[in-house]
Order: sequence, then structure tokens, then C-alpha cells
Amino acid sequence: MKSTCFIKVFVLLLLAYNNSFALPEKKPLGDVIIQWNSISIKASKKAKQTTNFTSRTLAIESIAIYDAVNSISHIGKPYHFNGKSTANASTEAAAAKAAHDVLIKYFPLQKIVIDSALLISLQGITEGDVAEGEKIGAASAADILAMREIDGSLPDIPYQASSNSGLGNYKLTPGVFAPGISQQWGRIRPFLILSGNQFRPVAPPELTSAAYKNDLDAVAEIGSVSSTKRTLEQTHIAQFYKQDAELTVNEIARLLTQQRGSTIEETALVFMLVDVAEADACIASFESNYYYLFWRPVTALNTEIDGSTSKGYAKFSPLVITPPYPSYCCGHCSMVSAGLEVLKKFYGNDNILEIHSTTRGEPSRVIKSLSQVESENGQSSLYGGINFPFDIRTADEQGHKLAQYILKTWYAN
Repeated sequence: MKSTCFIKVFVLLLLAYNNSFALPEKKPLGDVIIQWNSISIKASKKAKQTTNFTSRTLAIESIAIYDAVNSISHIGKPYHFNGKSTANASTEAAAAKAAHDVLIKYFPLQKIVIDSALLISLQGITEGDVAEGEKIGAASAADILAMREIDGSLPDIPYQASSNSGLGNYKLTPGVFAPGISQQWGRIRPFLILSGNQFRPVAPPELTSAAYKNDLDAVAEIGSVSSTKRTLEQTHIAQFYKQDAELTVNEIARLLTQQRGSTIEETALVFMLVDVAEADACIASFESNYYYLFWRPVTALNTEIDGSTSKGYAKFSPLVITPPYPSYCCGHCSMVSAGLEVLKKFYGNDNILEIHSTTRGEPSRVIKSLSQVESENGQSSLYGGINFPFDIRTADEQGHKLAQYILKTWYAN
């Protein structure tokens, strides 16, 4: 009898000992969010969205995902939607359904592909109540879609610059002299900053200043298609980073969240803050672009003292085709700087990553830090002949300040 009692006590003590060293419950990784980020970018580019509209789409999609996951896991404050769910609801199903519903709203012609992607995501879920997760995801998507229905992004208003505008003023640029894109963008309702002009920089240098002349000379020397000063490596940098800004930053976010094994909750928060920072930086930079209406280098370097333009823009041709909107400040630079500033908050600056470009034939690049990407991305606009150095410096500063404001605001309470 004593022997039996001893065995029972020993077993109970052994179980208690084992339980005290039990591994914590394994949480799902953020793979489903990473996958839907890629799906969202592919869908937006297939629909030929500009970087402005793509940044808005990604921000809305990432907010829908974050609020859906947060409604189940309660990892922090909601962006807006705070739904009620059972504790067993699948966070993966919620994330997939939230992303799906946002994309169906904006890309109905791609419904078959988007529906198929959702089916694949749901079939791969092994834990949690899928139906309950879908319900939360659908509600979260509906909430942010309604919230952004009328935000000033539409109608899309092109800018018809005057061909006779004065020195320093923006004119349409070669090759097709297309109207400036989305002049309304600086006035749309931001996601977390207060207004489009909150981070408006000081005016660009006067055309008569030494600062302007030095920067103009720099573009002429290194940004021309026929430059003999630009190195092969600098040419690669110009071509690599000419893709839309959100492609560079979101690839890095995908690599880092996957490399670090971030949970679905962590991944949802990272992508939400990164894509919101990029979207708000796009709004802020476009506000500056159309407030100052400063000319592009291709215009400046082909304009005579009397304001007339050299025939056929023969004096200077940039390596990269100039984007159709004003120069100051560099929107591409502001967006990348803002997105990377947020990623540094979560993963630090020093990261060895292999990143890719959509530029045909351009090889991948191995980078050692996020600051390296920011620097190369900014310099690419100079090497490509599409921005002045002061455009780049100002935009990087704008992106940093904006991202720091977003992080401070988000974690304030």
C-alpha cells in the first residue's frame, strides 16, 4: 500500500516538474501576412496602380489585417476596428480574409485569382476556428474600407503645367510629356500624421544661390545618360532602385519578418506601421511637390536664360526617365526613408539581406544595413538624373521625422 502511494506521489511530482519546464504555446508565424503582402503588390501592379495608389492600398490592407489579428490576440490598441471574437478564432484565417476582402474591393477584375489565393490560405490552416477567424477578418476589412471610402484620393486629378512657366517652375518632362500625376494627393486624409503639410520642408534653394548651382552641376555631371563620370556600380544603383518605393521596402519587411521568425501578431504590427508610414510619406511628399512646383533637372538643364527650352531637350538627357510630377522633394526617397525607419525600430539597422529589383536584367544586391539601402536609394535618383541632391537630402529628413512621429504617436498610450 505504501509502495503504491509512493509511486502515485512520484508520478505527480514528475508531472509537475515537467510542466514547470514545458515550452510555451507555439504561436503561428506571420507567413500568411507575408504571402498576402506579395499578393497585394502583384494585384496593384497588375491593375497598373501608381506608387501613390499602391501605397494607399497596402496601408488599408495592412490595417485590415492588423485590426483583425488584434481583435483575436489583443496585442495592443486597435487602429480603428475592435471586434469581438471567440478565443479560438484563427488569426491566420482572419488575416487572410481581411486582405482578401480589401483586394476584392479594389481589384474586382482579379476576383478569380484572389479567391483562389484565399482558398489556398484557408486550406493550410491547422489550428483555430477558421469560420470565426474569417468573420473577424471580413468585419475588419469592411470597417477600414468604409473609413477610407471618401478620403480625397479620388477623383485623380492630373496637373497640366504651362509650357511657358517661368524659370524654376515645373514643366512637363520628356519622354512623353505626360501630365503630372495625382496633384490632389497631398490633400488626401492621412493615416496617422495630422495633415499633408505637417512635414512640409523649407523652400528649395534660390536659383541664384551657390547651393543650387553646385547641385545642378552634380546632376549634369553624373546623371546624364552619356555621363563619363558615373561608375558602373552607380549605374547599377540607378537602375536597381528606379522601381516603385513600396516594392523595395515591402520586400525588406518580408525578408526580416521571415528571417526573425516573427509571430503573426508581430508581423501584423510591423506591416501596418511600415505601410502606413510609407503611405503618409507619399502624401507628405506630394504635398510638397505641388506646393513648390519646382522643376526637374531635365528641364533646368535644357532651359536657356530667357526661359526657352533647347530644341528636343538636346542638352541633357537623364539616365532614367523622369517621373511625371515636380521635383521637390523626392517622394521616392521620403517613402523609403520612412518605411526603413520603422523597420529599424523592430529589427535594428544592421541586417544582411539579398534584395531584388523589378528592373529587367538587373542583378540582386546583398546589403549589410538598412541605412545602406536608404543611401543607395537616394543616390539612385541623382545617378539617374531625375532629382537634385537637395531633393534627396530634404526627402530623407522628411521621411525620418514622419516615421518617428508615427512611432511616437502609436506608442504614446
